[in-house]
Amino acid sequence: MLLIEHIIMLFMKKIFSIISVLVMTLGFISSSLAKVNADVKTELDSLKSKYMVLMDYNSGEVLYSKNADKKIYPASTTKIWTAFCVLKKAKNLNEVVEIKDLPPIEGTSMSLENGEKFTVHELLESLLVHSSNDVAYVLAKHFGDGDAKKFIDFMNEEAKKYGARNTHFNNPHGLPDTEHYTTAMDMTTLSRVAYSNDEIKKIVAMKSVNFKANEVNKFERHLFNSNKFLTSSMSMDYKGKSIPIKYDIVDGIKTGFTDDAGNCLVSTAEKNGIRIISGVFFAPAGSLYHDSRTLLDYGFDNFKTVTILDKKDAEAERKVRFAKPRSIKYTLANDFSITTPKDKIVDKSSYTYKKVFDKLKMPVKKGDVIGTLNVYENGNMVSSIALIAENGSKNYFQYLLSLLPFNNDKSKNTENKSDNDSENKSDKEDSEKKNESSSSNLNSAGNTVKTEVSNSFNGFIGIFSGIGDFFSSLFGGSKGDLEKSDFYKFLDKSISSKIKFIPSKVIIFGLPLLILIIILSLIISLIKDGFRKRKANKLKEKNKTNVANNKPINIDSSDIPMMNKKSEVTVDTPES
Repeated sequence: MLLIEHIIMLFMKKIFSIISVLVMTLGFISSSLAKVNADVKTELDSLKSKYMVLMDYNSGEVLYSKNADKKIYPASTTKIWTAFCVLKKAKNLNEVVEIKDLPPIEGTSMSLENGEKFTVHELLESLLVHSSNDVAYVLAKHFGDGDAKKFIDFMNEEAKKYGARNTHFNNPHGLPDTEHYTTAMDMTTLSRVAYSNDEIKKIVAMKSVNFKANEVNKFERHLFNSNKFLTSSMSMDYKGKSIPIKYDIVDGIKTGFTDDAGNCLVSTAEKNGIRIISGVFFAPAGSLYHDSRTLLDYGFDNFKTVTILDKKDAEAERKVRFAKPRSIKYTLANDFSITTPKDKIVDKSSYTYKKVFDKLKMPVKKGDVIGTLNVYENGNMVSSIALIAENGSKNYFQYLLSLLPFNNDKSKNTENKSDNDSENKSDKEDSEKKNESSSSNLNSAGNTVKTEVSNSFNGFIGIFSGIGDFFSSLFGGSKGDLEKSDFYKFLDKSISSKIKFIPSKVIIFGLPLLILIIILSLIISLIKDGFRKRKANKLKEKNKTNVANNKPINIDSSDIPMMNKKSEVTVDTPES
């Protein structure tokens, strides 16, 4: 018995010793990790760039910041937001813009000349790849309806919508201006928003862009991307080693420089399923790419991405009344993921979701945003993700119109790509088209006639569609919706030009009410006439019966015209 107790005591002591060692080891590791993290933070704080932000692209969570809310000048990183606002306004990227009344503009330029013509897409390429200041002005003027100031106001309105409260744009290019300012946090946030646009994603990753000379554009332009992460063949000192500045995982976004702003760079990169964005501003010479890479590597080395909600799990459908089809299938624009420290355990059950649907404006097309999914962590909203329509739907009137002949509008934005491809065919194909047979020319003429008929019909239908939208807004929508309708704008312009002494709104809103009163009066009159006619018919039938039975006839003087006292009423009795 004593032997057994002795063995148990030895065993317990051994276990206690092992546990003690484990606790000491874990404590050592924890203190070491804390020291490492503190050292890394100290290293980031010691970087020479004055203003910095590191942000997770998916969630918008800030992973590191330095002087992030201080007022700064954004220089040409402004053009990231200029491009995004252009894309919000542009209906056709193949639209041709003619250069007119271009004033002298300092700094980097495309050397545009009055009379030259470029598509909106070509101008965007020059804006983001080459950082052309003259292009920024041309686009702002074009999409400001001839007034660049209107477009700049739009830039500010949109920036506020996305939370950039400490930003004010006073020009579209970022040249020095005391009223043109932002913060590192705002500019990195706006860059994250802009990078969600697929066209911007493609353009900012381009290393160069080429524009050929032609009859309108006098000389060829070959423009290179100013982002050295994409194009440089030089090296830099980084953590005690000489490494290339070019960084293969970086695929955007934009550089900037002025004396007041210093060197600026907004970068984005993806690695191991994680995408992050860094904003570095007022960097001394030689520090811009070193500091930007340090931030990016810190993000990839210390954080992981966890998918909380797969967009496939959020697929559902929304019922629509008086439409065909009567339901719209939808899904999330993207998965909901978070970037978190690698040693952190994520509890997915702490997240809840709420769908918020927009007021549908029919027709709905595939790819339209019909609402949002708000994501909450422990009751606090942490993200809002767009709900995207997976199929189209039309109300009954729109559906019936789509069945009519010549009403197949194929000039949709989704087909701009194919239109662009056809415009970019080789000279050989153009030559072959010119040598087509006369029968082909006749077919072409026939197609032209058909197209013209189709365009005329679509215009005709468009008028009635506009009128329908007008009355729909008048009786079922808000005043704001009504005043946005094309038919209201047409009426307002037409009435204002012809009638000066009565406000057009009084006529537009009062006339339908007057028409409604007249229609109601007419309906009431018809109902009253119907009752009177019915009463008169009954009286007539009654009189016929009385005559047949040789009974006196009762005449209601209210139902016949007034008669002269000398007049007599003669009634012929039927033969028996």
